[in-house]
Amino acid sequence: MNENRHTQVRCSRTLAAASLAFFVVTAVTISLTRFGGGLALLWPGTAILTALLVTLPTGDWIKPIVVFTVLSAIATAIFGFGPKAALPLAVINVFEGVVIAKLLVGLRPRADWLESVPGLERMIISVVIGTGLAAVAGGIPAVWMVGGDWQQHALDWLAGHALGSLLCFPLAYMVISGFVRDKFRSGLGSTAVETGVHCVVIAGFCWIAFFHNSMALLFLPIVPLMYAAFRVGRIGAVLGLLVIATMSSISLQSGTGFFSEVQWSLTSEVKFLQFYLATLLILALPLSVALKQHRVVMAELDEIRTLERLVADHSDDVLINLDADGRIRYCSPAGIRLIDGSDPIGQKLGIFFDPLDESLVQTTLDRTAEKQDATQTLESPMIRYDEVVWLETKIRAVPGAAAIAGFAVTIRDITARKQAELIAVRESETDLLTGLPNRRALMRHLEPRLENAGARAVNIAIIDLDYFKTINDTHGHNTGDMTLREVARTMHGIASPHIFFARLGGEEFAMVIEQSSLAEAIDLASSVRTAIAELELVGPDDKVFNITASIGLSRIDQTVLVGEALRMADIALYAAKSNGRDRIEVGLEKAEERKRVSKGTTACPARRRS
Repeated sequence: MNENRHTQVRCSRTLAAASLAFFVVTAVTISLTRFGGGLALLWPGTAILTALLVTLPTGDWIKPIVVFTVLSAIATAIFGFGPKAALPLAVINVFEGVVIAKLLVGLRPRADWLESVPGLERMIISVVIGTGLAAVAGGIPAVWMVGGDWQQHALDWLAGHALGSLLCFPLAYMVISGFVRDKFRSGLGSTAVETGVHCVVIAGFCWIAFFHNSMALLFLPIVPLMYAAFRVGRIGAVLGLLVIATMSSISLQSGTGFFSEVQWSLTSEVKFLQFYLATLLILALPLSVALKQHRVVMAELDEIRTLERLVADHSDDVLINLDADGRIRYCSPAGIRLIDGSDPIGQKLGIFFDPLDESLVQTTLDRTAEKQDATQTLESPMIRYDEVVWLETKIRAVPGAAAIAGFAVTIRDITARKQAELIAVRESETDLLTGLPNRRALMRHLEPRLENAGARAVNIAIIDLDYFKTINDTHGHNTGDMTLREVARTMHGIASPHIFFARLGGEEFAMVIEQSSLAEAIDLASSVRTAIAELELVGPDDKVFNITASIGLSRIDQTVLVGEALRMADIALYAAKSNGRDRIEVGLEKAEERKRVSKGTTACPARRRS
């Protein structure tokens, strides 16, 4: 309740202050700038009404509209055209302010008319449309009171009211909205004094420009005006423009200085002054707004940079900026730690990778430069402290005006993820009972080797335990599982980088032999068969038993599919089973071209898939 009452009191005080300012400014404007008895050179009253309306909810507009209509009529009746035209002109003036306010709120609800270039553009559009509509009606009372051409009066109205609104709305809005109060409160000892100094300097330059009658120096006030806009911002630009408008109007009113030298009619002098002020307005106001927007953007960038540096300083990920040549311009602390404290600035990105990967890194950078809208990813290992560390590098090009300006790079240690992936792959490709690779692992192992079999032959054997079902039936499945584990342990002992074992399922195993001739492969298969036969297995009744194995061997010396290669070995295994078990058979594509190469080993023709 107290808050609502406080708000009402504040709104009433604002309305009272704005109404008083409106009446005083309107009276002074009518008295001093109605050259020739016509319309005013500048009309700032609309700006005050517009600024008040846009700070209020639409539902609260009725009271200020009525108050300003009455005050405008009184000022016109006393200082202007008299009582006869007072009310029509007052209604048109207030209508103008309402239209501009409506347009401002409708076209730019975020109310950034003085904070962004798009907002300033909407403000100019709103003022031109509002004053243009009012000018159509405003020319009629002027013709009625002083005669002349309606079109000329409408143009005078448009020029004076548009110029006055554009000059005065920024200051009126900043005052009524509380911006000026907050600005001066936060820096009263600096901003207010500096603004005052700028106004005094601008006034001095105006005195030289407008009251010095030996030469035309109208360009002089532009210099301190631009400097005030740069230093103080919108307040400096607006107050500077008002100082110039006041000094130039006094010069025109008194007929001294510059205007005493030119041989122009009063109408031409008025139009020239309006044009001059409009030019300064177009120069100073957009500049001040652009500077304001620039400061806001720079402040946001500073915040972002600070946050980025904070993240970079405490992140385990390496953050790097590269120039267009791929040399390091910035590296986060994590990157410096990764290369043991060395200074990476000016170095190539390859400093973070194995020397053998430098060409791969450069290729990735080249690909990134070609595809600037895509992020390139590179995964590579490196040795650090005698351990393998996996790094995931993401690279994206930074666009420039003509070519790329550089690269943004992140490097993340993914060793833990890689290890987890390897463990997952190993588990998915490992037979749980025997610990040997399973059929999936065999397929992955065989595929690349069979693709290259034409250049480097590979030997494949399928090993099947003889009469394994009898062991399960006689000694139980637990003993059967124990038997499979013992056979797998034997295979683990024989395995090497060129000898690969896998469990196909049940009592069947596979062996892949590389870099060996057929005779050497047969000898290896024979060693496996003998090792299995020599196993002393113990049943649940503590009785020792043995088991034998049949092996089908196939030599692949041309590119074939995995299924075809296993089929050829399986045909040889079938022959070994049929010929008495506990033996090795070799599957050959052309049996007549090859001979038996060892005792107890025969060759069987490999039947091709029809």
